[in-house]
Formats: sequence, structure tokens, C-alpha cells
Amino acid sequence: MSSELTGTVVVRPMTRSDVPELLDMMRALVTFERGTDFRLDEAEILRRGFGERPEFGVFVAEAGGSLAGFAAHYEIPFMHNLKPLLMMKWLFVKPDRRGDGIGEQLLARMKQHARSTGHGKFCWFVLKDNVRAQKFYRTQGATADPAWDRWEMQLAAE
Repeated sequence: MSSELTGTVVVRPMTRSDVPELLDMMRALVTFERGTDFRLDEAEILRRGFGERPEFGVFVAEAGGSLAGFAAHYEIPFMHNLKPLLMMKWLFVKPDRRGDGIGEQLLARMKQHARSTGHGKFCWFVLKDNVRAQKFYRTQGATADPAWDRWEMQLAAE
């Protein structure tokens, strides 16, 4: 870690002024995940992430006046037990800040959020070949769900 990157890291909910830098990190993560058709823009983050009933939330890690990482989350309104399920959509730390404890801080903030909103757990997906992320999550006490794999069905245009 270079000396200009040292300093206190503050993990907090996103603000409107974070959106341009947050969008850059989201785009970087989707590119890493081999995603295509990235359409998210600042207007959509503002529309969907703020207001009376936001569709998702984001905790950002700020250090030295810029963002170093983020954890995005959303809620599935109900499951078979009629309780909502908290999902972590993304956890991302900028490459030059990895190893600084930022991922741990973001994950700790997600745990705090889950507890404070009445969830007994939260879930997320990890790419099957992202061994580094899998190792990180295991060191934090997380486990892969042995019963479920994500499936999808592509729909052809009619």
C-alpha cells in the first residue's frame, strides 16, 4: 500500500455525491465478472437507490477523500417462511486497496445491517472460478451453500 493511500477508512451508506465514483467501480466489477450489456448509469442509481422506497442500498468505504470499495445489497420481499431475504449483490474493493482490510470492514457493515433489519443471514453469489473471493469469504466465516447452484434460462427474442 502506498503512503498516499493510508488513513482512516469510513464505511457509510452511499450519498448522491458518491454516485459517479460508485458507477465506475460497478462497471469495473461487472467487467471482471465478464458481464456484458452494462446499462446502469448515474440517473438510474439516483432513481433506484434513493427516495422513499429505494430498490437497493450501498455501503461505501471512503479513504483519503475517495471511495475504495463498496457493498451493494437488496432484499427479496418474502420467502417460503414469509420473511424477507437480504442479498448482497456486489462486494468490491479497488485493486490497489486490496489487503488493507476494506473488504472485512464492508462485510462487517453488511452483518450489522442484516442484524439491525431483522435478518438472520444474508446471501450472495460468487463466480465459480473466483478462488480469491471464495478464500476471503471463508476466512470471514462464510460458507458456500451446498444445496443450491444458480441456474438461468436465456429467452430468445420472439
